[in-house]
Amino acid sequence: MSNPAGMPVLEPAEGARDQHMVINMGPQHPATHGVLRLVVEIDGEIVVRVYPEIGYLHTGIEKTCEAKFYHQVVPLTDRINYLDPLANNLCYALAVEKLLTLEIPPKAQWMRVLLAELSRLNSHLIWLGTHAMDIGALTVFLYTFREREDILRLFEAVAGQRMMTSYIRIGGLAMEPPLDFLDRVQGFIRTLPEKIDEYSNLLTGNPIFRNRLKGWATFPPRTQSPWASPALHCALPASTSTCAATCLTPATRSSSSRSRSQTTPTAGPVTKCASSRCERA
Repeated sequence: MSNPAGMPVLEPAEGARDQHMVINMGPQHPATHGVLRLVVEIDGEIVVRVYPEIGYLHTGIEKTCEAKFYHQVVPLTDRINYLDPLANNLCYALAVEKLLTLEIPPKAQWMRVLLAELSRLNSHLIWLGTHAMDIGALTVFLYTFREREDILRLFEAVAGQRMMTSYIRIGGLAMEPPLDFLDRVQGFIRTLPEKIDEYSNLLTGNPIFRNRLKGWATFPPRTQSPWASPALHCALPASTSTCAATCLTPATRSSSSRSRSQTTPTAGPVTKCASSRCERA
C-alpha cells in the first residue's frame, strides 16, 4: 500500500496480523468521489479501524485557479460541489467582489439568494433520496428526484444549463431571468410542502428507515457546541434530561411564522433527535 509523505502507517492491531488486512480506499474510488482517502483495517467483511485523510479536491481545482483570471474561475466553482453549485458560485463571487469593493444591484442580490436557496433544496432532495435508497427504502428516491427535476428546470430557464450553470458572476448575474421566472418559483414552492409530507409518510414509520438510523451518531451537548453542529443534527438540549429544541426538518418550513420566544417547537416528521435522552427519539 502506498504511503504519501506525512501519512501515518496503519498497522494491524496487535495479535491480529494474520487475520486482518490493511487496504487503501480512495481517493479515486467511486464511493469517495475523489475527495476522501480511507486507510481501512478489515477482518473479513468487518471494518475494524479506519484512518480518514481529507483534503483532496477534484482535478486540483485550487491549483488550476492560480493560472486563471477571476472570471475564468466561476465554471470551476460549479464543480467543487455539483449538488449545490450555485452556492459555490455565490461564495466565490462575494469573495472577489469584496476584494474589488464592488457594489451589487439589489435585484441581483435577491436573485442570488433565491437561486442559492433553490440549489440548497436541490442538494437536500438528493441527500434524502439517495440516503433512503442506500439503506433499503427505494421509493422515496423516486419521489425526491421528481421535485429535483422541477428545480433543475428552473435553473435551465435562467441559465440554459441544468446543473453547472455558472449563472452567478462577479458583479452580478450572467443575464436577466425570464419574465415568468418568479411565478414559476412560487408555483414550485406552493406545491413543495405537500410533497414533503409524502416523504414523511414514506419514512417516518418505515421500519427499515427507523431501524437503520435510530440511536446512531448521537451528538452529546458537550460535542455540539464546540463543533458548531447545525440544527440539521439537533440543537442543544434545554436540560440534561429532555431535548426541548427541535431538529431542522422539512416540517419546520413554517417556523419563520412562529414566535422566536417559543421554547418547545414541534418536532418534524422525517428527522428525529438521535439523543438517547430525547423524549422523541
